[in-house]
Amino acid sequence: MKLNIFRSCILIVLCISLASWGEKGHSKINSSSTSFFPNKIKNLKDWNAGLTEHASDPDKVRNGDRSEANRHFIDIDNFPEFVATHKIIEDQDAAKQAYTFAFMVKNGRLPWATDSTYKALVQNFKKKEWKNAMLTAAYLGHYVGDGHMPLHLTNNYDGKLTSQAGIHARYESTMIAKYLTEINYKSSKVKKIKDVKSYIFKYIYDNYKYKDSLLLADNLAYAAAGKEYSDLYYQNLWKSTKGFTIKLLASSSKSMAELIYTAWIEAGKPKIPLHVASLN
Repeated sequence: MKLNIFRSCILIVLCISLASWGEKGHSKINSSSTSFFPNKIKNLKDWNAGLTEHASDPDKVRNGDRSEANRHFIDIDNFPEFVATHKIIEDQDAAKQAYTFAFMVKNGRLPWATDSTYKALVQNFKKKEWKNAMLTAAYLGHYVGDGHMPLHLTNNYDGKLTSQAGIHARYESTMIAKYLTEINYKSSKVKKIKDVKSYIFKYIYDNYKYKDSLLLADNLAYAAAGKEYSDLYYQNLWKSTKGFTIKLLASSSKSMAELIYTAWIEAGKPKIPLHVASLN
């Protein structure tokens, strides 16, 4: 009994420590997404508080639902053709046949989970289930955020393959929390997405490349701080990663907004109530 409790505690700690962008980062992504909403869905800006409050719900769920965990990452460099072509099979059914479902579960289903959540949002909009739509959108934003966190896209997700264990939490949680007030970005114009699945895979392919920059920054910051994870270490890590970190968070918010906007269009542009946040 004690052993089972111990294992459960370890699992919870691991899930929390490997939560993409941490709670503060996900809240930032979801809350900022509404500033990108175009005028046609301006009433959905009422969702801001709800999207922020529920930004980390998927991380909380996966602590008690093992099937949720593989929806938050993809070790894309474990897929056979990725290293050579920088792409993998994107169609889910074709991927299951080529890789096997067991392989996909082990190596993550993030892009397909994002796509299925988008489709669920379309259905919420079609049925005018506004509260469910908000909750689904919060989940969608979380998965989009995961897809913009480089360490959620690689088999070296916590630096163990390069003797940098713990980089995951140091970067996405501790550093982000320390410098959250410096993470600011402006909104820009969003547009309807032509092919949602390709759109999701494209930003995953694009964001993967920041993995090496992040690992290098960690090594340099550690060495400069006398091989201690001190305030000096975090100052140097932030200095080296600030540019692409803010870019990734901004892109997360914009991508979330574009997916929500596209889902609304695909659902037939249902009329959005004036006070949509207060509806059940």
